[in-house]
Amino acid sequence: MVASTVNRRSRYREYAQFLRLSADRLDMAVAPGRLEHLRSKVNAERNTFLAWVIIWSILALICIAPLVMLLVARLDLPAPAYIAAQSDALFSRLWIGEAPTNADFVANGSLLTFLAAIVIGYAPIIAYGGPLNDIEHAHQTLKAIERG
Repeated sequence: MVASTVNRRSRYREYAQFLRLSADRLDMAVAPGRLEHLRSKVNAERNTFLAWVIIWSILALICIAPLVMLLVARLDLPAPAYIAAQSDALFSRLWIGEAPTNADFVANGSLLTFLAAIVIGYAPIIAYGGPLNDIEHAHQTLKAIERG
């Protein structure tokens, strides 16, 4: 398992370096049709990572909402009337007495899923930092070539 992950990372690193070198060596006088093909490959790689981060960031925001609502209700934090009413309703449904109850479990679960979504969302960005720099360099080079 670990060996396949390392192998996959090294292959992706080689692919990103290939894209970077291809962008650096692109000669518009020799291969003008190659620009569009290379640009589509680079943009596909950039968009993959961007979509990954956006999806997991949205999921993290959704996961943190119950915790924020419970904090607004429990600590009487200022909030718009609609949000305060929804927060109070959620809190009253989950709070039973003074012992750790469903409200505490929901708050802890919300916090843990938020943290997990953030880690899952940004871990590939950290793990593939070098290849992402190569892809970004290729993107900037192709934009410069396209501008003239």
